[in-house]
Amino acid sequence: MIDWVSAFLPCIHPPLNAGHVCKITPGGEVEWSAPCRMVVEGSFEKNVTVKSHGSDGNGNATHLFFSGNPSKFLQGHNIFGSDDLVALMVDTFDVVCQHLDLIPTLTDISQVRVGDYRLTRLDINYSFELPSRADVLAWLRAAEFKSKTRHGRPSSKGGSLYWGKGSKRWLLTAYCKAEEVQVPKHRLPDSLLDTPLIPWVDNKLRIELRLCKKELDELNLSMAQSWLPHNVMTTYFDYLKRLNMNEQIALSTEELMNLPQRLRSTYVLWKDGHDLRSTMAKNTYYRHRKELMEYGINIDLRQDSMDRSNVVPLVRILEAVPAQIPTWAFDRGLVHSSASRMPLRAVS
Repeated sequence: MIDWVSAFLPCIHPPLNAGHVCKITPGGEVEWSAPCRMVVEGSFEKNVTVKSHGSDGNGNATHLFFSGNPSKFLQGHNIFGSDDLVALMVDTFDVVCQHLDLIPTLTDISQVRVGDYRLTRLDINYSFELPSRADVLAWLRAAEFKSKTRHGRPSSKGGSLYWGKGSKRWLLTAYCKAEEVQVPKHRLPDSLLDTPLIPWVDNKLRIELRLCKKELDELNLSMAQSWLPHNVMTTYFDYLKRLNMNEQIALSTEELMNLPQRLRSTYVLWKDGHDLRSTMAKNTYYRHRKELMEYGINIDLRQDSMDRSNVVPLVRILEAVPAQIPTWAFDRGLVHSSASRMPLRAVS
């Protein structure tokens, strides 16, 4: 589903008066001035921000710089939602303009409806169903020690894992969605507390992909119209596959004894949780890594000395189809109408 969007939406309008941030020189002159963002509150008390951008030479701004979560803004939650970026933003744009008493031109409206505007950030996320919340938490603990991307090992904060945190291109985040909705700033609106949303999310692992401006430009996907609904999940899994998360296999005694002596000692040290990169010569490390990969062992993924059982199906989760939107979500109007056009079929 589409989660967070930052974009320049075409809309000729008198500049919004939300105040300015200025830098004043010691002599009292304004060195630079930037407009502040204006908060727009949706029906479910979920906010997005906008600010005026550009100039048409006649005192009007040409665009609204939008930043926020259109799914939360329209639905009140982002437990599941639509892959149709353009449809989400058409409805969001309409609500924002009404709230701010803006009257976009027919050309502005036409451009928004076809996605003829530039993105600077796009977040995509899906939920994966595990047997229980305990399994979700176990997956996260195992992934902290047994996964990596080209950014390296994940960082951990507040129960979430981040691969590439701080990157100006892309990053992945994984967390327990059931625990996130208990945090005050992510809590569901009161009007949604009596719905099946919270029971449904109890066993869901959420993995998010964030694509930043540099990455969108390089992929030639910086225009909203490039994001057709069926392309969203394809792009998401292209990045999810970059998670190096081999499900480690403990060698049997016979297999261990059949290993060459040089590999046997390396395997035993790795199994005991030693950091082999710091204790082995670089050439030896990579030579042993290549040979042990033939046995399903990746010594790049350091063993957790606190828990070496690795009973969590790390790889199988990443290869699974995301949890589908339940039929009751459509019946109760808990999901944006464009989600019904998604390729995934709703299930009970």
